[in-house]
Order: sequence, then structure tokens, then C-alpha cells
Amino acid sequence: MASYYSIAVLSMLAFSVSMGHALDEKKLQTTLYIKQRPAQDQRAVGTDTVVINWLIQDGPGAAANTIGHAEGLTVHANPAKPLWATIMDLVFEGGSLAGSTLKVMGLLGGMNDAPTGQWSVMGGTGELTIARGIINYRVIQEDGASRTFEICIYVYYTPKETIPALGGIASILELPTNK
Repeated sequence: MASYYSIAVLSMLAFSVSMGHALDEKKLQTTLYIKQRPAQDQRAVGTDTVVINWLIQDGPGAAANTIGHAEGLTVHANPAKPLWATIMDLVFEGGSLAGSTLKVMGLLGGMNDAPTGQWSVMGGTGELTIARGIINYRVIQEDGASRTFEICIYVYYTPKETIPALGGIASILELPTNK
């Protein structure tokens, strides 16, 4: 029985090597902008938690196009410091990344104390499937009504067309499927 599984595993390995790198990686390196307007794009839930729906734009100015939203939560994690633990999805609705998302998490500094920082990218969907990397951010504009972040995205991802469709692996391995 054990030898059957060994042969099956070796066969799958040989098959994947013969097909080349099954999950071809690509790199995305781009600069976008997040517009935070507290009075319009976020709401408090309790004392130290805020639901966010900030704009993602292709430029920093008033003429910039909105290409998506940063949707998630931010929690004031340490009352002694102006740091917010932030978990959000960058949901792209326009531009070249339309239909894709990035899963982002990290600390967001206080209004004036930490104008720069870094977030982790821990996943993605659509064209940015299996994304991982970082986002460096800095506050480039701030007034009483809004704050604009310049975000420099550096991620590796697997294009969705290189991932086998559901049933594709089952047919390769001759596994039963629910039809």
C-alpha cells in the first residue's frame, strides 16, 4: 500500500516538473493613494474600533480617479500611543486591477506622530491571487477634513489563469468529483 502512494506522489512530482513551474509568479510594484475622510468614510463601533471604507485613487489630487476602496477595521490597540491595528481589504473596482483584492494588515500611526509606516500583504484574489509582500505608506497631505496616504505596493502574486480550475486537479489525479 505504501509503495502505491510513493508511486502516486512521484508521478505527480514528475508531472508538475514536466509542465514547468505550475504557479508562475509575477511582481506588482505600483504607487496608489488612499484618501481617508473620517466624517464620510468611516464610523465608530464602540470606543476604540472604527469601520473603514476609504477611497483608493490613482493620484493624489482632486482630479484623481477612484479605483477602489480600502475596507476593514482599525482598532486603537495601545491607549498610551497613537497606534491603530488595521486589517483591511484593498478592493479594486477600476483600472488594471479591477476585480482583484489585496489582504492587508499592520499598524497605522497617529495623526501627526507617525507619517510613514509599513503594512503586510498576506493574500489576494482575482488577478492578485496568493499575493504576499509589503506596502510602504506615508502621509502626503493632511488637513482637518482628510488625510492622503501615498502607498507603494510591492507584492508577488500568481495570476489567476495559472491556477487549475476546480475539478482540474481531481481529473489529473482521477479523483471522484461531485457532479
